[in-house]
Amino acid sequence: MNLQKYKNYFNKISVFYKPDSANYWNSITPCCIDKKPNKLGRYYLDFSSKSEYVGQFDQRGIPLYRHGNSPMFYHPIVICQYALGIFERIYRDEKGKSDYRKKFILQADWLLENTKYNGVGLGWIINYDIDDYNLKAPWMSAMAQGESISVLTRAHLLTGKDEYLTTAREALNLFEYSVSDGGIVNKFNSFSIYEEYPSPKRTVAVLNGFIFSIFGLYDLVIHVGDKRSTKLFNTGIEALSNIIKYYDIGYWSQYYLFDYPKNYPASYTYHILGAEQLKALYHITEREIFLKYSEKWFGQSKNSINKLRILLTKILYARRLSWSDTNK
Repeated sequence: MNLQKYKNYFNKISVFYKPDSANYWNSITPCCIDKKPNKLGRYYLDFSSKSEYVGQFDQRGIPLYRHGNSPMFYHPIVICQYALGIFERIYRDEKGKSDYRKKFILQADWLLENTKYNGVGLGWIINYDIDDYNLKAPWMSAMAQGESISVLTRAHLLTGKDEYLTTAREALNLFEYSVSDGGIVNKFNSFSIYEEYPSPKRTVAVLNGFIFSIFGLYDLVIHVGDKRSTKLFNTGIEALSNIIKYYDIGYWSQYYLFDYPKNYPASYTYHILGAEQLKALYHITEREIFLKYSEKWFGQSKNSINKLRILLTKILYARRLSWSDTNK
């Protein structure tokens, strides 16, 4: 684990007791809707903190990202979250709105210019390996697909240019294919999971990435009533309604189901993110099960014993990583 990863990991730990200490990567993004939206508008979480990107930009103003010791590269999720943070500031009609609009459209245009076709669908590639998941670069992510759709539909909303909407619709293809066939869908208990990390090894089912992909599908539903997106959205909601119980470990939430039935508790940031996402899904779908787990997880996050229990788990995990690194 390199120095930057250590800093980020220990920031996740400090956030357990000092949420305000969260750095850019661990910032809290609260639900910002309180009823079912009747048209496309602000994003479902307040991403304004993501508009203050802490990394480098290219000459055009597109954020760059470094994974480990790799050279800087374009990461579609980083770009999309930066764009959605800018859109929140546009929505609030903050000072400098025209500059924010230009910056937002710049990110949307990058998405238009950097699509790739993998044989079954159009998407945005991520260029690093993840050995634990047997993921080899380049690969595509349901989270990147969903967040790109969220940016592109809002670019269409602002400009009326059909190319944004066309590309958003073309991004749906990957949701219709299994990972084994080149898509982004794995199964958990026979339910379709839209995979942030489409592992050929087994289903990963990262909760927050699954929900971000669902948000993107809903954006096409609410913006233009897209029938394919409606079907995919309903499939995702039905799956999440049935498997959400597996993310609950009684005193905290799970980050993913990759090691199920073993537990892998979420960090404080991801625990709260899951609760905020479920709160938004409750308003969107009016399904009580999402409200149930959202409120439960918010309550768990305020329990000192729960936090200490998870904190110790995370510290021990960090020590194992350190021991592994020093013995390579």
